[in-house]
Amino acid sequence: MVVEQVKRKVYPYSIVPGGAEDLFAAKRAMADPAIKAHYANVDLSQLKEVKLTTNLSGYVSYRWGDKIYWTAKKITLRAGEKVFTDGTHVVRARCLNCYSMLPMQPTRPHEPTELAMDAPVEMPVTVYKFPVLPLLAPALPIPPGELTPSVPVLAGGLPITGKVPGGGGIWFPLIPIIPPIHHHPSNGPTPTSPGTPATPPGGGGGGGGGGGGGTPVVPPVAVVPEPRYGWAFLAALFVLGLTIRTLRARKSN
Repeated sequence: MVVEQVKRKVYPYSIVPGGAEDLFAAKRAMADPAIKAHYANVDLSQLKEVKLTTNLSGYVSYRWGDKIYWTAKKITLRAGEKVFTDGTHVVRARCLNCYSMLPMQPTRPHEPTELAMDAPVEMPVTVYKFPVLPLLAPALPIPPGELTPSVPVLAGGLPITGKVPGGGGIWFPLIPIIPPIHHHPSNGPTPTSPGTPATPPGGGGGGGGGGGGGTPVVPPVAVVPEPRYGWAFLAALFVLGLTIRTLRARKSN
């Protein structure tokens, strides 16, 4: 925000001292509850800013103290003066005093002269300005070719993308899924499968002697043979046959 002191012409008997510099300021000032009733017939939605091309002669409103009156004598609005109009009503931009071709009420017996109403006084006014911010961010420069990553190409010459060749549209890179790699601790013995010979002391890693820089010795896994139950099965059959024979001999006797 920029704050600066400027001098603005303030005309005597203005309804709004300093008037309005643009249409937005005029609408905001005329919507003030203190003076809103004076602009009740003005259609703010149709209000436009124009400059007079010819002189206008008529009656104008003015402020006297805290009340608003109309002149009983005609006042001339010069060509080139900026006014606001809705197509029917006219408001002077320099003071927001209204203009009318017909006499209006109320009036005062002793009203200011036209010369007095056209004698402005320069008054210091504090103006607050906000810098215009860009609506869109500035475009970033295109990176040089050597910094632009290249697209990997398959053996067939097609790029690894989600775009169908010749189909157009938006392409997206296909990221390969790499399974996690588990690292075994290096300070413990590594088990070996049966039949794999263990590394002899000093025989691994560079062919050097001694056990300082070689691979640690892994003892072979002892294989325990399973017990054999064939003789027990035969013995059970023999006992079973002997028992059946004894029972038959007893029955025959």
